[in-house]
Amino acid sequence: MKTLSIGELAEHCGIASQAIRYYEQEKLMPRPQRTESNYRRYPEDAVARLQFILQAKQWGFTLDEIRELLILQDANGNRAQAKRIAEEKLVKIREQIKHLSKIETVLSKTLSECSGEGAMKGCPIVEAIAEEKQKSVYRDS
Repeated sequence: MKTLSIGELAEHCGIASQAIRYYEQEKLMPRPQRTESNYRRYPEDAVARLQFILQAKQWGFTLDEIRELLILQDANGNRAQAKRIAEEKLVKIREQIKHLSKIETVLSKTLSECSGEGAMKGCPIVEAIAEEKQKSVYRDS
């Protein structure tokens, strides 16, 4: 069976070797076999696992959520658990989209109100950000 060095794996997946070491430390990647001179040697299926981790991160999954999914996958676990994780993630993503949509509306409005000329005092962009911060302070109190 062909194996890959950490550098080859990193290059194949387009990430730094340090990231792979970090994923090992976080127990997302299994510890690879070592050569007599203590170099890591990864099986070819490590590419697919690492690509899964990277794609899940792109989708917004946290390392804990990814770990959970990988544990389920490794143990051929229950799909219901994977579905629950994905449903919880979707709820969070929808909340983020709502929040970003509000920011987009305010930012678009303030950009149209700002002439882009003159002193900062009274700048609608800065004032809108300051007002939003004050609102969140009062909401959190």
